[in-house]
Amino acid sequence: MDRNQQYRKFPTFDGIPDFTFTMKILVIDEFPLHFLEELRKFPAEVIYIPSTTREEVLTLIPECEILIINSKIRVDKEVADFAPKLRMVIRAGVGMDHIDEPYLQSRGVEVLNTKGGNADSVGEQAVGMLLVLQHKILNADRQVRNFQWKREENRGTEIGGKTIGIIGFGNTGKAFSRKISGFEPRLLAYDKYLKDYGDDRVKAVGMEEIFAQSDVVTLHIPLTEETRGWVNKDFFDRFARPVVLLNLSRGPIVNLPDLLQALDSGKVLAAGIDVLENEKFDSLTEAQKLNYGNLFSRSNVVLTPHIGGWSFESRENINQMILGFVNRLISS
Repeated sequence: MDRNQQYRKFPTFDGIPDFTFTMKILVIDEFPLHFLEELRKFPAEVIYIPSTTREEVLTLIPECEILIINSKIRVDKEVADFAPKLRMVIRAGVGMDHIDEPYLQSRGVEVLNTKGGNADSVGEQAVGMLLVLQHKILNADRQVRNFQWKREENRGTEIGGKTIGIIGFGNTGKAFSRKISGFEPRLLAYDKYLKDYGDDRVKAVGMEEIFAQSDVVTLHIPLTEETRGWVNKDFFDRFARPVVLLNLSRGPIVNLPDLLQALDSGKVLAAGIDVLENEKFDSLTEAQKLNYGNLFSRSNVVLTPHIGGWSFESRENINQMILGFVNRLISS
């Protein structure tokens, strides 16, 4: 099989491949056709491999100057060492835990993500999850579909007047605060890396105040060595009252066995979970299967498959940001 059969190549002239380009762009993961059509308007060869292996990437990347990726592979030292011409890595999304930024930057590679592109989507989903949990919407829906009409059992709890602790006040934390504020809760925010970030809606506080006052806590922080497993038994035990937990950040931030224990003890009243420690269900360990089965069986847990930032609008925002990054490099 020749090289052109192994991937989809987008030339600048319809149906007429042009092999005079000096710049090559490698695109990994699924991207919509209209984005690829816009990308191929640049004076560069676009290599599109939505379904690929690490070995194939290592074969193709030595000649590439731009890598556009979502989360298909880890972009680590090995990948960087195979790419002497690489000048830019663009992550279509926010989380960078699968990209070795320091090493790439030490090689002179610019590493970018599309921060802010999906913030409104994440903010809306967090609000939606909280509404579903507070008003027992999924449980009520299941019962009605089974011809059960149980009103008192599904009496809801209003968001207004509750205290919500927002941990991480970057783009998604801010978006959530904007969207939830119409329900008139009291909003507290903690962000280790920001200063003077409070506003007329949100009071900037330390973690002790989050623990002392929150009825709901929502996570909007990156996965780092510091945050991995940070939400654990000690974390739950420090809250002054039982809380509702929302996690739309990264799965490994929450210690799942400790969350299950907190749900059992009533320390956590309910949980909205968009992310899991292992999202590849065909590679679960036996312990993960047991823990997931336990989590999935609970009516006070709402689960979604990492779609918090996965709206049609956020995809377009992200694609436009990527095109801007590529344009900047090619025009420089």
